[in-house]
Amino acid sequence: MRGVLRLLLVAIATLLGVAVLAGGWLAWSYNRPLNAQNPVETVVDIPPGTSMRAIANLLVVHGVTGSALPLELTTRLTGVAGRTSPGEYQFSSAMSPHQMVRKMIKGDVVLHAVTLPEGIGVREIIQRFTEAGLGTPEEYAAALLDADLARTFGVVTVGVKVPFEGYLFPATYRFPLRTPPRVIFQTMLRRMDAAFTPEREARRTAMGWTRHQVLTLASLIEKETGAPQERPRIGAVFHNRLRRGMRLQTDPTVIYAIPNYDGDIRFKDLRREDPYNTYLHKGLPPGPIASPGEAAIDAALFPADDPSSLYFVSRGNGTHIFSKSLEEHNRSVDRYQRGRRSSAGNSTGNSAGSTSGRASRR
Repeated sequence: MRGVLRLLLVAIATLLGVAVLAGGWLAWSYNRPLNAQNPVETVVDIPPGTSMRAIANLLVVHGVTGSALPLELTTRLTGVAGRTSPGEYQFSSAMSPHQMVRKMIKGDVVLHAVTLPEGIGVREIIQRFTEAGLGTPEEYAAALLDADLARTFGVVTVGVKVPFEGYLFPATYRFPLRTPPRVIFQTMLRRMDAAFTPEREARRTAMGWTRHQVLTLASLIEKETGAPQERPRIGAVFHNRLRRGMRLQTDPTVIYAIPNYDGDIRFKDLRREDPYNTYLHKGLPPGPIASPGEAAIDAALFPADDPSSLYFVSRGNGTHIFSKSLEEHNRSVDRYQRGRRSSAGNSTGNSAGSTSGRASRR
């Protein structure tokens, strides 16, 4: 009987020893870098519903580790295997299984940066996001038709060429893979909401303008100049012409109305029947033609104190000459622009005179 008891105690002690050794090995394996001598860094995409075994095998495939066993076994035994989040992760073989799992539990995923400059249009915005792997054109097309989204953010969609044009704030955004386009639009719309600070909203209300009108005028200002110091004065020209009932006659609206614009504005384009053509129609066009930044919004709300200027023409270097009369303006056109071809990048201000001297025919 004593012999059996002795054997039993020896067996228990052996099992305890093995358990201690196994626990020590697990702790060592869980916190030990997988391959610190020859570190490999890579981005691994973990789709939703991927098991820990599949994750471990993905790391083997990507060369982060030579064996899936340490990561799979330690995560299962520590009870964290089911707490990871899907997404793209930057992994390194210099990391330990513990660091990798902690990263996946936190959802510390790779973010894709997309930069949208002031003056960009919706179509190019979608192109940049899809090129970054963030959604498909079809998904964005569906988001553009989301009536609830438009209603929530007060987006005017009736009568405009492209829904949400001008309402998507230009900035640098960072989103993880598989972010729904609707969420991307929501983020951009919130940024535009934030741009309308209490001071700007108070000014808008005092003017009696809607936010849609402000964004529309701001988009024209944005497309007319790349010189920040000129925006308030260009805003003043547009306000002056609107107040006097003059047509804005600005090339960017003509360009916006041209299907498949090739870089040239022709005389027939000035006569193209389109509600956005400010050579034909008085007042603002039906909606924004691009996404304005905060400086352009300020120029629309707080134009320069210049009640007389009615024209401006490009010098050809990104800045403009401003004029109070058509005669003065035509002299500037003769000096700087006569004979030049109008272009989208420097079409500037045919409220002020075109790059080809079209103002002389008004």
